[in-house]
Amino acid sequence: MKTILMAVALTVTLASPANAAMDVNTFLTKVAALKAKGMRALFSSDIGLLKREAGAAVTQIDAEKKARAKAGQPPLYCSPEGKKMSSDEMIAGLQEIPAAQRGMSLKDGFLRVIARRNPCP
Repeated sequence: MKTILMAVALTVTLASPANAAMDVNTFLTKVAALKAKGMRALFSSDIGLLKREAGAAVTQIDAEKKARAKAGQPPLYCSPEGKKMSSDEMIAGLQEIPAAQRGMSLKDGFLRVIARRNPCP
């Protein structure tokens, strides 16, 4: 019995890694569910989850931008210094991604929106 429980625990752990990135579709689904809750959304644990996922995506994008610059590669986007996109603008940009392509990671979705809004000359 102990062996079976260990095998199940290992399978669950391998099937859902702690650092698995959220995809765009899941993110947008959770955002829509929170909006539907109205003020009750403030008590949802999904708010923290979405903030963490978005923060991780932005951190990865920033790290990639710095790595590309260090390697002498051209940037993927050219946002003006100090310009930040609001969460509403980002969500609207993610919603513009065709449904068939929303399986991409949230980082890739964010990058697509940022690059579309801030193309390099």
